Amino acid sequence: MDTLFLPEWQAYLRYLDLPGMEPACVYLAGLGLAATAAYPRTVASSGLATRRSIMVDWLGCGYSDRPENFDYSIQGHAATIAALLEHLDLKACTVIGHSMGGAVAIVLASQWPDLVGRLVLAEANLDAGGGMLSRSIASQSEADFVSRGCQQLLQQLRADAINGDVAAAVVLGIAQMAAPFALYRTAVSLVQGMLPSWREQLYQLPVPRAYLFGERSLPDEDADLLPAQGIRVAVVPRAAHGMMIENPEGFAGTLMSVLGK
Repeated sequence: MDTLFLPEWQAYLRYLDLPGMEPACVYLAGLGLAATAAYPRTVASSGLATRRSIMVDWLGCGYSDRPENFDYSIQGHAATIAALLEHLDLKACTVIGHSMGGAVAIVLASQWPDLVGRLVLAEANLDAGGGMLSRSIASQSEADFVSRGCQQLLQQLRADAINGDVAAAVVLGIAQMAAPFALYRTAVSLVQGMLPSWREQLYQLPVPRAYLFGERSLPDEDADLLPAQGIRVAVVPRAAHGMMIENPEGFAGTLMSVLGK
């Protein structure tokens, strides 16, 4: 594991940097999750294993530090990823962003265009309002979520896991490492959105763009709307929103297909 010290927040960002051909693939995870836990089976897949792969744990999640003075907004997270890629002297990366990580990837590509050469979004947040999880978190106060709500969320994941939900068992192991205040602040940022919206920013990006749906998440109106904006749509079989956990081989295969591998 490698580290980058971010002096503005007196915190370490931690990541895995696996050697291979460039342009590098940069993997960004969803809300409360850690890329170092969510993506290893993807990057080990035939066809992707030859690529330089960077898996970054968000501040507040996984192995990275949990500074209380960081705002944990989508914009703030994008700035930390930009700092890392600049530190590594990387340009024109292929950035793969899942869910909340997709919103961060869009901001990164919009505001640091030299760092991103291709964008692959996996059921990314494109509009304000968040998803079911972020709305549930943001509907509470930060104090209530930190004192009670986060533990209730973890208890529900544990119950789902015990009842046979394999993805919930994996997510539980990752989510229980996240700082509750970090999870809360990022959820609020997802619900609030930004101007211009992530969708509007995505539509204006000049780089190749693809958007992945889990087969079990369909139908979705964006499956028809996005191609009209020049965005390639592909479907991960036998999976829903948690596609890289629910069907890692299928996710890797679909990812390789949009990357031309």
